[in-house]
Amino acid sequence: MYEDIRSNKIRSGFIISVFIIVITLIVYYICMAFDLGIVSIVIALIFSCVSAFASYYNSDKIVLAMSKARPATKAENQKLVNILDALVVSSGIRCNT
Repeated sequence: MYEDIRSNKIRSGFIISVFIIVITLIVYYICMAFDLGIVSIVIALIFSCVSAFASYYNSDKIVLAMSKARPATKAENQKLVNILDALVVSSGIRCNT
């Protein structure tokens, strides 16, 4: 299990690094097209780092909004609530509902 966690952290770090590099290059070339000079690499790095961290920390909200997810209610989804209650009881997890 710990190997999987470590592997996922390494993969996530790699993906974020590639994302930062790609966004930096795109913004850098756009800034160079507007002839901003050496400032363009600083602007590109700041933009890519901010967008990478914003997307990393808000990815759950983005996915939930895209899928139009909402909390399950007892009135609408009684079968789902019953299944989850049975799973909670059988696993011994305390639930504060």
